[in-house]
Parts: sequence; structure tokens; C-alpha cells
Amino acid sequence: MAATETQLKDLGEKARRMRIDILKMLHGCGSGHTGGSLSSTDIVTALYFYKMKYDPKNPGWDGRDHFVLSKGH
Repeated sequence: MAATETQLKDLGEKARRMRIDILKMLHGCGSGHTGGSLSSTDIVTALYFYKMKYDPKNPGWDGRDHFVLSKGH
């Protein structure tokens, strides 16, 4: 099922806030790879907040999706 207009706006706002948090963290530690962190923001946001099945209150749930992030270094 495709995301509604409202869901897309919500995901866009979550991704925007995530980008701001990434920039604050990178600035705070004085180093990091901005491009690598920002390049996957939209994908991670859509997966985590729209597509993936998980329950933060039950992290051992057998039906949960698993997410592995590798930037391929």
C-alpha cells in the first residue's frame, strides 16, 4: 500500500529532524563524514517509521524485521 500524502509529509519532517540531529552530533564531536550520514537519511526514515515491523517494548519479538546498515567501506 502506498503512503498517503499525510504520511509522506510526516516522513519528510522526521527525515528533516534526523538531518538536523546528525549535523548537531557531527558538529559537537568535531569530526565525522557528513555525506555518508546524510545520504541514507530518507531511506532509513522510510524503513524505520513506515515499512519495518518492530515493537520497541518487545525487542525480542520473533516477528520483528531486522535492519543491517553497511556503508560498504
